[in-house]
Amino acid sequence: MRRRIFTALGLALLISAAAALALFDGPDVRTSADPEAPTKPLAGIVAATLVGLLLVRLVPLRLPAMPPAEAAHRPVLRRQVVGLVAVALLLPALVLAVDPGIWYAPIKLVLFLGGAALLLRLYRTDWRGGRAHRRDLPTRWYWLGPLPAVLGWAYLLYYSPLAGSDDVSGYRRYDRLYLLAAMLLTFVTASLAEEIFYRAVLQTRLEALYGRWPAVVATSLLFAAMHTHRIGDGPLWEVVAVMLAWNGGFGLLAGYLWARYRNLWAVVALHTAVNSLSLLPLLVD
Repeated sequence: MRRRIFTALGLALLISAAAALALFDGPDVRTSADPEAPTKPLAGIVAATLVGLLLVRLVPLRLPAMPPAEAAHRPVLRRQVVGLVAVALLLPALVLAVDPGIWYAPIKLVLFLGGAALLLRLYRTDWRGGRAHRRDLPTRWYWLGPLPAVLGWAYLLYYSPLAGSDDVSGYRRYDRLYLLAAMLLTFVTASLAEEIFYRAVLQTRLEALYGRWPAVVATSLLFAAMHTHRIGDGPLWEVVAVMLAWNGGFGLLAGYLWARYRNLWAVVALHTAVNSLSLLPLLVD
């Protein structure tokens, strides 16, 4: 019962954030901390997220919910999860306390990859439930199954009539080499490191302990909380609402996609599209 209540409250929080933005902040929201980035229509964000979730749900040959971890493994998994959640909260706490500036990305890598590796080494277990679960899905559908959700989401968010302005002219003052280097750095520190930490490591263990949707919602909220570096870009309520509706909504889609297919490259591709898809025309123009 408590898991259902937590899941319902978490989903209500994400939905309420989007509703608050629609009622009090107008049709467009600023999804990026970059001053050069255009705003995006809230309707497009919501539609893309909902359609992506629906396609993950409806496309056949996906994995059922992960079986609960055996009793012998649960104490160690709980210790791992407590440590991982502490790491997830430490980064936003550090950003709020002391702005790390250019050290943000290296600190994130150390915490998410180094911290996670240290915790898994400190609290060792021979639990392999995540890998065993993945083997229940045929290889062909491991690769093809996520495509409709990823492509449908990307189309609605970036190319459909709901996508809004595609004006990225503010980035033209940077040369192509700089943009390419920034995109590669973002790929490593965000697309790859964050998806490994939040989805492959943390969410998988939460699923084994508490079930699919409590894990997806909890990871989505922690993922949204990581983006506290945006606080200060506007009114506090608005920034928090954007973090929940945009970053939390993305985390919900990425988490559900991970739970259904266990394909790390699918969620990495989804994350890479968020950070870099709109900038690709500047590299080939």
